[in-house]
Amino acid sequence: MPITPQQIQAAKQIQDAAAQDTNQTVRLVAGPGTGKSFVIEGRIQWLLANLNVPPQNIIAISFTRAASKDLKDRIYDYCIKHNQPNVTNVRVSTLHSLALYILRRTGNLNLFPTNPIILDDWELTAIFDSEYGRNNKVNPSRCEEIRRDHEAFWSTGNWNPPNLPVLKQPITAPERTSFNAFYYQRTQAYSCVLPGEIIRMCVSQIQAGLIDPVTVLGVQHLIVDEVQDLNQCDFDFIDLLIQRGVNVFISGDDDQSVYSFRHAFPQGIQSFITNYPNSTNHVLSDCFRCTPSVLNAAVGIINTFPSSNRIPKNLVSLYSNSNPINPGFLQANIFRSPKQEATFIANSCQAFINMGISPKDIMILISNKRVQLKPITDALDNLNIGYDANQREDFKDSNLGRFLLSVFRILENINDYISHRVLLGTPNKIGLATCCSITDKVITNNINYTTVFYNTLPNGIFTKREVTAINKVKSTLQIIQNWSLNETINQRVNDIDQILLPSFSQTEVNGWRAFISSMPLDMSLNELKDYLQTDSQETKDNIINSILIRLNQTTTQSNPLPEKVRIISLHSSKGLSAKVVFIPGLEETIFPNSYAQQIPGLVLECARLFYVAMTRAKAACIISYTQWRNLYGNLALMTPSRFCSSTGAVFRQQNNNVLTTTELHTIHMSITNL
Repeated sequence: MPITPQQIQAAKQIQDAAAQDTNQTVRLVAGPGTGKSFVIEGRIQWLLANLNVPPQNIIAISFTRAASKDLKDRIYDYCIKHNQPNVTNVRVSTLHSLALYILRRTGNLNLFPTNPIILDDWELTAIFDSEYGRNNKVNPSRCEEIRRDHEAFWSTGNWNPPNLPVLKQPITAPERTSFNAFYYQRTQAYSCVLPGEIIRMCVSQIQAGLIDPVTVLGVQHLIVDEVQDLNQCDFDFIDLLIQRGVNVFISGDDDQSVYSFRHAFPQGIQSFITNYPNSTNHVLSDCFRCTPSVLNAAVGIINTFPSSNRIPKNLVSLYSNSNPINPGFLQANIFRSPKQEATFIANSCQAFINMGISPKDIMILISNKRVQLKPITDALDNLNIGYDANQREDFKDSNLGRFLLSVFRILENINDYISHRVLLGTPNKIGLATCCSITDKVITNNINYTTVFYNTLPNGIFTKREVTAINKVKSTLQIIQNWSLNETINQRVNDIDQILLPSFSQTEVNGWRAFISSMPLDMSLNELKDYLQTDSQETKDNIINSILIRLNQTTTQSNPLPEKVRIISLHSSKGLSAKVVFIPGLEETIFPNSYAQQIPGLVLECARLFYVAMTRAKAACIISYTQWRNLYGNLALMTPSRFCSSTGAVFRQQNNNVLTTTELHTIHMSITNL
């Protein structure tokens, strides 16, 4: 490694000082690529090995399920390698999962007919919002606004918090009242919860003295990763643990707070040592990831657009003094059109691949998929370059796809009420009015929702049309009652047709057959369920890979499927990295978009998002804007993003359709010297 042992040792001393801090409250401020995960791994290993803390008394949390899974894998691998096999008893999860665990253990979920399901985005829109809108004569967009108003309150404890978009028509008191009435009845009937309410529910119970979270969790040490992404309610939860004597170690970076739409509260990390004056503060400044050209440009952005109360930092790339020194590569391009921009990117990707650089080491980050994605994917398709664009699976969110997914979910958990509602409402000729009416009658007649699909129906309650719809579900449940998720598509393909043909058109069924034509027929129904539930192409590929390896025991390679270029939104890139990163579309109204342009705080968040995006790059970052773009049917002259000049790069008209041989060689040398 070109980074010298002396540099590594100096950085490790700072990391170890944070990992081994014995204060009750500790703040670690860690810029991109500075080793935050190493500190967390080291801290847990140190707690286990040096302080003899029982593993079940240690909890680590991160912001998303993907981030917590990655953190869990890293912690377990590190500690097992350091002779701490009992690390698998350390709980690593999201804060949502932790709150659900507390509510379940304390019986608070007994308020529901069974363990509630957290609604996903499709269910929120297609079921919850749709039924609320029909029952209250509210249009779909207003339904979403009213729901988000409540989610904002649950996240912040305030009505109309600063990060909530200003509405032309403010939410009224009668609308909030009607939402509450509908929300309570529907979540009870469907045994479900909305994503935003879990932690608020838990915090309210703790504040009321109804739950002792320390006793329930048995927690002595709580380690919080990506703390800048948490909202005010999340910090209330952490504060309640600190008040009860739990040792809390938080880590994050206010410069990487980019989730205001989820009510992220960067003030939490900024004010932590003020709120807890006995805290210890550690700052990691040595960047292992980015070469100087990349890091200096990113720092230029954040220094030009600093947020209020920003925590001071002095990030330095270790490659500026590595052996050999590795300056990295930054290029700023001007293109005439999105097509020229996309062609340049695709041709350059092909050149990198021809040089032996893996496609997975190339990342294309975009801020507006609707405007930017198609020109780029078209250019990649023309060269037959594989890519993962993390696009939602059209089949999954079709009525037939959701119907099948719900079948598999019921096989896994017969008490999944919301999946029964999906089986009822997705077949053809079953309308929203019928579904709403059935549920309304379930509520008013004191009936458990799922019993209507398994028991004899009471007389005189449901209409003939409603009984027909219910019997359709019963017929499906009768067919699948002896299925197992361990069975394969091949074993059940004819039976699947049997449940689909009465409910969907031949065209829709043909769509299902086309969907599975590329799947291994020995894929289990459980694997198909997992495949349908993810939007990540990487996760889908991993599922297929594991099947191929299982079917061919002589296959030893870990990635039988081709590696792919990653096309990711700026937000989704957080936590990832690549050797080469392209960031196209740096134009006003694209980035920042027209909405953010009107709000100073969102402009600052866009600057932080650009900072995050650039610091995904290890060796090379190629940024660009186009002079002309077809926006919504009109050819528009574009203005360069206000962030362009703050990078310190000089933007030049790009007349080539690919990086030059010299530029490719420079980047290749930088990658070699990482």
